[in-house]
Amino acid sequence: MKALSLGLSLAVITFSSALAQRSPTELPAVTVDCYQSFAAKAQLPEHSDKQVAIDSDNFEPPLIRYRLQVVDKTTLKIIKDPDRPAFRSEHGKSVWQMTRDFTNKHQIVGWREELSGGGERLFTFDFEDLLLSTIDVSPARSSTAGVELHVMKCTKLS
Repeated sequence: MKALSLGLSLAVITFSSALAQRSPTELPAVTVDCYQSFAAKAQLPEHSDKQVAIDSDNFEPPLIRYRLQVVDKTTLKIIKDPDRPAFRSEHGKSVWQMTRDFTNKHQIVGWREELSGGGERLFTFDFEDLLLSTIDVSPARSSTAGVELHVMKCTKLS
């Protein structure tokens, strides 16, 4: 009976520890501005245009694409185009609406949002490396079917 109790206790502790690593209830406190560093676009193979476009060197000062701010340790506030009022939009994602990998090696969150026209935008943010990535996936049935990747380097605000 003692062996069964000890085995059950070890199993619960191990499971609880693994669950705690994968499911944090809090996000690290951070506010960052994210600038585009790399972009690429590829058409889906079914379409006649099979070109892959890559963003060339641009020596203009980069625009802030996104500002991310953790609010109350549980919500990631996402502000698109924070310095351009005509294009600015903002919304929040709860820690429970995101997929998280907060193991000893990573502090990454990811989520998806629907785009007009039936497409989707997938986001990932790495709290350690301060990298934000977006992948836009257009439906195969659309004339612009393809995948567009944007990688942004982020800097912390004081």
